[in-house]
Amino acid sequence: MNVLGIIAEYNPFHVGHAYQIETLKKETGAAYTIIAMSGNFVQRGAPALMEKYSRTKMALRCGADLVLELPIFYAAASAEHFARGGIALLESTGVVTHLGFGTETKDFTLLQEIAALFNHPPKLFQEALRQGIKKGLSFPAARSHAIITSLEQEKRLPDSAINIKNVLASPNNILAIEYLRALSCYCSNILPCPLLRRGQQYHDTSPGQEFSSASAIRASILERELSQKDFTIKGSCLDALKQTLPEGAFDILKNYSHPFLHENDFSSLLHYKLMTESVPQLSCYADVSLDLARRIKKEIDSFCSWNSFCSHLKSKNTTYTRLSRMFLHIILNIYHEDYHPFPEPSYLRVLGFCKKAAPLLAAIKSQGKLPIITSPTDAQGLLNKSAQNLLWRDLESSSLYRIGLAAKGDNQLKNDYQQPFICL
Repeated sequence: MNVLGIIAEYNPFHVGHAYQIETLKKETGAAYTIIAMSGNFVQRGAPALMEKYSRTKMALRCGADLVLELPIFYAAASAEHFARGGIALLESTGVVTHLGFGTETKDFTLLQEIAALFNHPPKLFQEALRQGIKKGLSFPAARSHAIITSLEQEKRLPDSAINIKNVLASPNNILAIEYLRALSCYCSNILPCPLLRRGQQYHDTSPGQEFSSASAIRASILERELSQKDFTIKGSCLDALKQTLPEGAFDILKNYSHPFLHENDFSSLLHYKLMTESVPQLSCYADVSLDLARRIKKEIDSFCSWNSFCSHLKSKNTTYTRLSRMFLHIILNIYHEDYHPFPEPSYLRVLGFCKKAAPLLAAIKSQGKLPIITSPTDAQGLLNKSAQNLLWRDLESSSLYRIGLAAKGDNQLKNDYQQPFICL
C-alpha cells in the first residue's frame, strides 16, 4: 500500500495545496495521504492565521486522510530542524512510502547535489564559504559561491547551476533540500516526489490569482482588516478570495468564528519580554546570538510593533524571517538547549482524520514506532516523562495562541483538552 506524506502549514489551505495532493496521489498511486501539519504557530515565526483544528478540517475536506500535528519544536524552527522533525514524524508512522513537496525549479538533480554537499561538506566548500563571508558577502551569496566552487571542482555542476543563487532564494527549494538531507540522514526508504509549484512565488503577495500564495491570501485579509478597522472581518468581505481556495476550505475561512491572528497581535507581550530581560537572558533563546541580543537591547527604544522591529533590525546577514522566528522563540520560551540534542518525535498527535481512513490508522498502530495520541488526557498513560514534556510545550503554545485571541476580544477557542479531534 502506497501512502503519501506531506509536511505542511496550510496557512491557509488554498487551491495550490489541493492541486498538490491530487496530483501527487495520482503520480504515486497512493491509497492515503498523511499530513504532518504545523499547529498554532508556523515556521516563518508567526501565529497561524487560523487555529489548527480549522486548518485540519480544510485539509480533510480537500484530499487529506489523516492530519498529525507537527510539534512546536519543529514547526517554529529553522528549515533544517523543520524538515528533520517532519521527516522523522512521517518515518515513525511506519506506513509512509512517498514524500510530496513543492519546488520552484525543474532541476531536481541540482537540489539533490546541493543536499549531498550540505550533508558532507568538503574542505573546499567550507573554505570557499569562509572566504566569501570574509570578503563581505552575505551568507546566502557566500554559500552560493561555495556550492558552485565545490561542484565545479568535483565536475558535478549541472548545466543550470548558474541559477543556484535563485534556487537558494526560494523557501520551497530550501525546504526541498532539507527534506532530501533529512531522508538521507535517517537512511529512510521514503521516496522523494517533487512537484513544480504553480502560480505565485512564495513571497508574492499580489491578490486575485487562482494559484495565489498563502502569503498573498494572508496579506489580502490583513489589508481588509486595516482598511475597515475591523479584526472580526468575515462573510462577504472575503468573497474576493473565493477563487483562491477550494470550496470546502473557503467555507471554513468565510465562516471562521475567531479573529485572524498576525505577528503584531503579540507585540505587547514581545515588547515586555525584550525590555525586561537582560542580554545574557535573551542570548539563551534559540536563534538568538549574543551580538543580536546586544542589538535588541541597544535598539529597544525603536520598538513600535513586532513587524516594524523585525524590519528595523534586519541586515545583510540577519533576515526578517530569522528575526521573527527568534522573537517567537522568546515568547514561547524555547532555548538553545532545547535543540541539543535534537528532540526526536515521541508521539503521533492526531488532529483529525477521515472515517474512510480507518485502515490507515490500523496500519499505523501495527507498524508505527510511536504511540498515537488523540487527546492530551491520553498522555499520562501512554507517554514517558520526556515525551510528556514535549507534549506540554505544544499545549503551552496553544495557550499562548488563545492569549492572542483574547487580546482581540475572543475567548471562545477551546483548549486542547476540551477540543476533540476532527473526524469527517
